[in-house]
Amino acid sequence: MFARRNSVTLAVIWIILLIAGAFWYFRDSNKLMEVLNQKKTYEQKLAKSQELIKKLTEVENVHELVSELWENSPKRIISAEEPSFTLAYINDIALANNLQIDFDFALNNRKKLKDYTRFTYTLSGEGRYDDIYRLIWLLTYEPILYKIRSLSLRPAPSAPERLRFAMQLQGFTVEKASEGEKEFADFHAVRRTNIPRQPDIFAPQITRRPVAVRSVQKAPKLPPKLPGQIDVEKASLKAVTSNSIFISEGGSGLVELKVGDPVYLGRLVAIDQNTNEAEFIITKFGKSQRIKLKIDERK
Repeated sequence: MFARRNSVTLAVIWIILLIAGAFWYFRDSNKLMEVLNQKKTYEQKLAKSQELIKKLTEVENVHELVSELWENSPKRIISAEEPSFTLAYINDIALANNLQIDFDFALNNRKKLKDYTRFTYTLSGEGRYDDIYRLIWLLTYEPILYKIRSLSLRPAPSAPERLRFAMQLQGFTVEKASEGEKEFADFHAVRRTNIPRQPDIFAPQITRRPVAVRSVQKAPKLPPKLPGQIDVEKASLKAVTSNSIFISEGGSGLVELKVGDPVYLGRLVAIDQNTNEAEFIITKFGKSQRIKLKIDERK
């Protein structure tokens, strides 16, 4: 009888263990499927990212190659609509390199020659000496052919740190562009951060005038008063209790304050019920002062 009971007990235990094992198996199987699905999703995202990285690397390589060809290419004459191209070209250089130059652009003449057409322009305006110098350098550095025929510099009367300049510039164009040069008609300047410093041939002509800077000291201002704040210098004390006061400003309603409560430019620091006084500390322009208010018993 005991053997039979033990067998039944063991059978029940085995059934319980079997049910628990099956439960844990299916639960872990579901978690495993979720993990596998997440892994698949991440692998797809990784593959897309790697594809984008590959394309970006190819674009960067092409950009680097084109930039190198551009910078090392010889001077050339292109086919472009003049004078609009030259004006847009100079504006593009100035914007890309943050040149603070104001200028007027005028076409002086146009001459048709055998293989090309020559245009003569006048560039006149104002700018800082360093910006004018950089503009000249960039015009002579970029592959499109321009010739600077003359340049005059003189101080600008309106601003000692600026110069007035007048530059005579020659540009050239052909009727039909050769293969490999068509892209230059859509040229966009890039910012040059590594311009080498060349001998400054204009330095002897420029005498820099000292710039007098007059410092104007502004009168300090108090911060604005926030809504609901009490200006104790314009307020009157109406009542005093053991732990609070009642105060009014400019005939407005009563406001209850306790020690530590803020007021305009300061706070309430003490209450004296025996003398019917309240003491405040306010700070103006970095200096603190104590102000005491007392109930006017004559009213």
